[in-house]
Amino acid sequence: MRQIKLFCVPALLVLWFTSSCSEASRKSGNDKTEQSIAAAPSTEVNDSPNTTDLGNLFTLSDAEKILGEPAHLVDSESITPGVASKTSVKDSVAPIKAQASRYGRVYEANSIDAKTGRTGKVYFLLEDYPQISSAATVYSYYKRSNEHNPGFKEVYDLGDEGWFGNSPLFVYMRKGNKILVIKVNKMTSLTSFDGFNMVVKNIAAGL
Repeated sequence: MRQIKLFCVPALLVLWFTSSCSEASRKSGNDKTEQSIAAAPSTEVNDSPNTTDLGNLFTLSDAEKILGEPAHLVDSESITPGVASKTSVKDSVAPIKAQASRYGRVYEANSIDAKTGRTGKVYFLLEDYPQISSAATVYSYYKRSNEHNPGFKEVYDLGDEGWFGNSPLFVYMRKGNKILVIKVNKMTSLTSFDGFNMVVKNIAAGL
């Protein structure tokens, strides 16, 4: 498999991803991305039924392919619409994000990598919005918050729209009414770019 070249994006838990994007916006000085965004009309019908088996969407096997070594589950979170996450971020799209069902998992390597002294960890988050327009608005907000960062790279073969990073490995993508985020924190000498690319493509294809 041809390795995808990725880029750098600045986690306590799975939902840290959105906080990371907000911090990138402030650090880049791109204040215009902090403009207020109205929530999508409540009268819009659901564009895409939620038929995804979230429990099997990102498994231990997937995490181990990315980390390149045995791992274990260290945290998980499943949130219904209207319920605040323990790591919720208050930004311009917070009212829209509150409409989504959210599911996250965190896997950690079983041991410290001898070469780097780090313990690999991978974060997964899926947000399932009631309307495609809501997911598109949230995606656009975080894209604008990060597109001027060094190495920002959009991709066009995953879902409807997406962008990558490579230090750490990071993907933020939208497919229909769903947003997928995967981030590898504390990359080690065993972290697999090919494993990351394969897992991301398989999950995207299954959404």
